[in-house]
Amino acid sequence: MQVNSSIQEGRRYGWLPALALAAVAVAGCSSSGGGGAAAASAPVSTPPATTAAAPVTPVTPATPAAGAANPAPTAAPAGKRPADACTMLTSAQVVAVVGTAGPFRGTHPDPASDGSAVWGCTWGSRQSYAAIKETAPDTLARVRADSDLAVTTVPGIGQEAVATAWKKDGTRPILYLVAGGHTYSVAVVKDRGPGDDVNAPAETLAEAALATTLAVSLTS
Repeated sequence: MQVNSSIQEGRRYGWLPALALAAVAVAGCSSSGGGGAAAASAPVSTPPATTAAAPVTPVTPATPAAGAANPAPTAAPAGKRPADACTMLTSAQVVAVVGTAGPFRGTHPDPASDGSAVWGCTWGSRQSYAAIKETAPDTLARVRADSDLAVTTVPGIGQEAVATAWKKDGTRPILYLVAGGHTYSVAVVKDRGPGDDVNAPAETLAEAALATTLAVSLTS
């Protein structure tokens, strides 16, 4: 399966297929449940932080049976991710992470250039969205080599994770992580409006919270 491998892709609208943007504009429509408004996270300078929008409770991996062998793996095991990424979060969970009102409706990424499906989901509302998408295996190496990006290693998320933003002004943050042997991008946009760059610090925190929760599920 081919995956989308672009770096710092258009966050504001590139994540959502055209039909998905129309679908989320219908008031009260949600495929995964609604949620009330939550206070936006206070901007801070470095991710992640405990003042982020409350992350959802991660799924705890199953405990091996007593006496079962537990050898150290020689390579990262493949994550047991669901076939449909949009089943991983409900609207209420996205509200808690993003910090804006729902409902959030899940839509899938556009196919790759060869027509193959891309694993991922964008949970969108009229105002905001959160998204996860599988990217090329060499994505982390390429973002670290990009002189236009400020790249910060984020410990404790999956096998490896980095937070990125435009070096010139700190805007358009995207978090990239490796979990279960796959590489993903995670993005949050709190406001689709033209002045949404002021939300970059809060978006960075929300991306870290979202990635932390999803990484646990992807490696369980």
